[in-house]
Amino acid sequence: MYRYLRAIVGTLALLFLVVIGGNGQNVSRGTIDLRNYNFQYEGPASLTGDWEFYYGSLSAPDDFLNSDSTFFLGVPGSWHRQGAFPVLGFATYRCRILLPHERKGLLIYIPTVNSAARVWVNGEVNAETGVIGTDEASYKAALRTIYANIPDQVGEVELVIQVANYSYFSAGMVSTPLLGMSTDLIEMKARMNGIENFFAGSLIAMFVYQLILYFLYNRGKPNLWLALICLGVALRSMILHGGSFLLPNMFPEVAFETWEKIEFGSVYLITAVFPLYIYHLFEPSSKKVVNAFVFVGVFLAIPVLFTPQHIYGQLLEICHLALILTFVYAIYTVTKAWRAGNSDARIIFFGVVASFPFILLEILQNSALLDLNFNFEYMVELGVLVFLLFQVYILARHYANSYRSLEVINKELETVITQRTSELVDSNTVKDRLLSIISHDVKSPLNSLQSLISLYHDKHLSRDEFDTYLKNVESDLTTTSGLVENVLYWTASQRKGEGVSLEQINLKILVEENIRHLQAIARNKSISIFNDVKEDIQLTTDRGILNFTLRNLIANAIKFSYQEGRIEIRANRVSTSCIIYVIDHGTGMTQVQMEHLLDVERVQSAAGTKSEIGTGLGLSLCREFLEKLGGKLTVESQKGEGSTFKVILPVT
Repeated sequence: MYRYLRAIVGTLALLFLVVIGGNGQNVSRGTIDLRNYNFQYEGPASLTGDWEFYYGSLSAPDDFLNSDSTFFLGVPGSWHRQGAFPVLGFATYRCRILLPHERKGLLIYIPTVNSAARVWVNGEVNAETGVIGTDEASYKAALRTIYANIPDQVGEVELVIQVANYSYFSAGMVSTPLLGMSTDLIEMKARMNGIENFFAGSLIAMFVYQLILYFLYNRGKPNLWLALICLGVALRSMILHGGSFLLPNMFPEVAFETWEKIEFGSVYLITAVFPLYIYHLFEPSSKKVVNAFVFVGVFLAIPVLFTPQHIYGQLLEICHLALILTFVYAIYTVTKAWRAGNSDARIIFFGVVASFPFILLEILQNSALLDLNFNFEYMVELGVLVFLLFQVYILARHYANSYRSLEVINKELETVITQRTSELVDSNTVKDRLLSIISHDVKSPLNSLQSLISLYHDKHLSRDEFDTYLKNVESDLTTTSGLVENVLYWTASQRKGEGVSLEQINLKILVEENIRHLQAIARNKSISIFNDVKEDIQLTTDRGILNFTLRNLIANAIKFSYQEGRIEIRANRVSTSCIIYVIDHGTGMTQVQMEHLLDVERVQSAAGTKSEIGTGLGLSLCREFLEKLGGKLTVESQKGEGSTFKVILPVT
């Protein structure tokens, strides 16, 4: 906050220096003495002060020889603000300039005269803008800068300026005339035009930029209103303000009145557009105040369309008051949003506060209620550009935050993609193995059964031989059935996604169901399976996953158990977990085999104690499905002494 306040104080201090600056030369009672003035080193002299003034007269230089009555009027300034003179009419200004004899190349520069003028220098017409007339029919207004040449080696110059105004709401010499070296004045004018064009170009660029944001962003109404503010101020600067007359010079065929309607219409509508910008930026609860400003803006703009400039120009004081009130509304609304926690409101607040002094100085300079003749240029343009700097900072901060967020999202996305890619590779590996199994391991027992039936049907096997072989085929089909169930369950899990369905399960009953399902295989090897799970163990888990896991672990234990072996299934609850043990006393495993056992990419199927076939995928799928439940599968084994598989499930 201190940083922003320091910037505001610095800006106000700079403006103060501009106010008190000047070369100290003044016209006194129609005369200015510049005989000791060095134009080469001191620069142009300002011809401000009290000029001779003759209202209702277009006096030529010879007419002053017999003039007895003289009235003095301050320049710059409108004649109707300094005396009881109607704004519409004609008048003559006169000034005597005392100059050093040893000088040459002097030029008088008059930025603006409202609204037509003819300049006489030492009795001769030197410059003219518009058409001078004594009534509206014989007069024509124009927007032009006036240059008048001063003869060399002349010690006294009589400067007579005839002015007519039947258009504008202020009349006469409303800007400061300057006298100086022609090279200095032309360079100064070029510099002023460059500054004016810089402001206009910057504002037009911001207008286009904000307009693009409006069309690209679905909540871009603030950008639309800010774009219109930039356009309005840019048009004002390119028409009249600062004396560049950029648009009138580019399109001389367009009438003076048209340019004035564009200028004043733009200024008046800003009293509605600026509150709309603040309202849509922070969206306060009530819209009554902003509706009132919109009404005032429309009220001011309508006369611009249907009345001449000297009438709608009188509404400028109402516009000034409305503009001050819009800043009060803006500060109130922005402060309220700031207190509510809006991070952008703090920046907008300092932008409004920093730009307001510029706008206020412009209002004071153009107000008819105050007799202030200080001549500031580009105040409105500076104010708007200062405010836009804060607006650009907000946009830049948003973009920077967006880029930082995008970088974080990209990193997270890369992690997710890597994870999903790994899962996809695992899934494809399982899929390829399953397809291989289906094409070979499922087909093999079916072919054996078909051959056995065919031999028995053709009387190549006796009934006793058929029954003997049938037991082996039955065992193979039971194994194949388990394989098909594994394939179907895995396929269903891939289709349904990651979700699990929890329900309460009696563990002893579920174990018993799986023992019965695999009894045929166990009976073929005379293996005893003991269900030692206590009857009171209840679990809330996914039935399908636990059923799949138990079936594969019991089938695996049967496969690697010896003839007439023993398998025990136990369970106990420890703290927040339930541990299920499947214990066999079969072949067991080496350390390397245990490390590869649950890895889908490295596992290899081993033949059972009775040369049973297998896929090698069942246990790895068990591990994958258990992880969805927050559980895990572990194994303890020694070669030749059997294995103990542990299923660890969370208890909720």
